[in-house]
Amino acid sequence: MMSAAKYTRIADDVSVDASQVDLAPASAQVKPNNRRRLLLTLVSLFALLLVFFAVTSPRSDPEPYNLLPSRDDRSFNSTSLPVVMWHGMGDSCCATWSIGALQKQIQDALPGTFVHSIAVGDDIGHDTLGGYIGNLNEQVAAVCDHLASIPQLSQAYNAVGFSQGSQFLRAVLERCQHNQGMPKMHKLITLGGQHQGIMNGPQCSGPSFNQTPSTACRMVQRMLGLGAYLPWIRSNVVQAQYFKDPYHYEKYLANSQFLADINNERKQKQQQYKDNMLSLEQLVLVRFSDDVLVVPKDSAWFGYWDGQRLQSMNETDLYQEDWIGLQQLDRAGKVKLEECPGQHMHVTLDWFSTHVIQAHLQT
Repeated sequence: MMSAAKYTRIADDVSVDASQVDLAPASAQVKPNNRRRLLLTLVSLFALLLVFFAVTSPRSDPEPYNLLPSRDDRSFNSTSLPVVMWHGMGDSCCATWSIGALQKQIQDALPGTFVHSIAVGDDIGHDTLGGYIGNLNEQVAAVCDHLASIPQLSQAYNAVGFSQGSQFLRAVLERCQHNQGMPKMHKLITLGGQHQGIMNGPQCSGPSFNQTPSTACRMVQRMLGLGAYLPWIRSNVVQAQYFKDPYHYEKYLANSQFLADINNERKQKQQQYKDNMLSLEQLVLVRFSDDVLVVPKDSAWFGYWDGQRLQSMNETDLYQEDWIGLQQLDRAGKVKLEECPGQHMHVTLDWFSTHVIQAHLQT
């Protein structure tokens, strides 16, 4: 095992995904007097699965939390653009054993660079909880307002998203880039994002999606498929808000309040989302080679399992019909697909320094 000085793992966006295999029962009729019981059962099961995946995801031994010095009361003087980061599930803005270590790495490599790490709570506990429970539309709107209030970002900034923070930062770009007073996102770099959503529980897919799922994975898929689109869950459980079931796509379109919107998947397209994406100078999409927590791992590259086969980014309708400008960006040479060796959010400081800081943040 690498020493803590050389290795950091970003506490996981162990995305509680849902539905590689079509095992969700056809819309069974539930007797009125049983509906309340079924709803409570599904909510309880969904909560238990969230806790299970969070607890069983591997972690490095945490050090005590130690907030870095305030980013807003120091002088910054650098030729590099400021950096904004959004952490993943199970992490917080400033933990010294994860995001805080990467923030320090950036500031050591690029002296004088302003780095802002997004928090969605007033303290570490609430920030971490916000990665599990919360309304993403409200979180994104609040982050947009906050970024617009930071004077150090007034010219432009580069954004780095970790796991689920990847699509959250993309939502900031699409929904707010055009707002008066909003700083310009110059580059968007995402590591292990779920841009095309999640479909099943961690480790519940074969390398080519051709393996018969285990009994446990079938049970997970069944429970998540039943529960993810229930009213309270779809609005308050963070991972449910980017759960995309290819076997019940119309149900997804009707109920998704976040992912279907930022991917412009509905019939009524938001041209502003596309225009804002096209304002990027570069979009860097990093996939983890041995990722078994995000299903499918190719979601990091806008890949999508359509229920029959795994589509690469340029085979998807999102790309072919250019719903968010991805095709235009790609043809302009502004999309880079990169791969980090190892499991989901296992990032060595050396790799981060070479492939993120030096390659994309230095200039």
